[in-house]
Amino acid sequence: MIKRITDSKRIPTLPNQVKHLLQAFNNENLGLQDLAKVIEYHPSIAARLIALANSAWSAPSQPIISIDRACIHLGLTVVRGVSIGLALISPFKLGACPAFELRRFWVSSQLVAYAALLLANRLPDHSGDELSQTVHTGGLLHNFGLLCLADIMPRETQQALTLTRNNPEIGTNAALFELLGTDFREMGAWLAETWGLPSRLIVVMQHYADPNYRGLYWQEARLVGCAAELVAWVCRQETLPETLAFEELSLTTMDLAEVFNRLKTALPEVTETAKALF
Repeated sequence: MIKRITDSKRIPTLPNQVKHLLQAFNNENLGLQDLAKVIEYHPSIAARLIALANSAWSAPSQPIISIDRACIHLGLTVVRGVSIGLALISPFKLGACPAFELRRFWVSSQLVAYAALLLANRLPDHSGDELSQTVHTGGLLHNFGLLCLADIMPRETQQALTLTRNNPEIGTNAALFELLGTDFREMGAWLAETWGLPSRLIVVMQHYADPNYRGLYWQEARLVGCAAELVAWVCRQETLPETLAFEELSLTTMDLAEVFNRLKTALPEVTETAKALF
């Protein structure tokens, strides 16, 4: 199936703005004013950020008309997540797969990125900004393959999503594999490699759901996997198991409970953000 996909003429190229934004956001000394200058190079993203800063969700005390004020009002984490997210989805056409819910996709990617960042900051041996940036971007990209499949293979993806919706016990990846012989993790990692994204992001995208993976960048992959599990519990409105702990990361039950509670608070906010953007 990957060969069938590689032969497709619909595979989009990596938007130049993705490379530019990733390089800029990886600068540990990037301040909000510097960030605004970076965003100014991407007018469509700048316009969406200004609109978001003026939305009912953001509720500014007075109208915001400049990108620098929008960045200050929204904060670095929101601007980073929204900017990279918008840049990544820009080349894809999704009209042929109506079962693909862009808002749901957006909420999942943003929450997993946020949770992965929170978890990374709780590691006893937290190694600094590089790890945090990797897991945040990895969280944004963790379900990226589903976006690709909704564009490149819309009919089969539509069938898989419909099957999952009618049979919740069947996971999306299981349904995709049954119909396509691949899943969104493999697809996302393949396209990321084709685009020349950093190897650590490719590893995270491919292995985040495998708790036994211990290869290169396993810690980053596991953090994103843990984040995805927490987000799934929050979105299903389930109670976090009292004894849950990710011992391989030295994350305690208390660590997870704190992140879980912050995710519950963030869910309606991120949902409103998605409504304001799409």
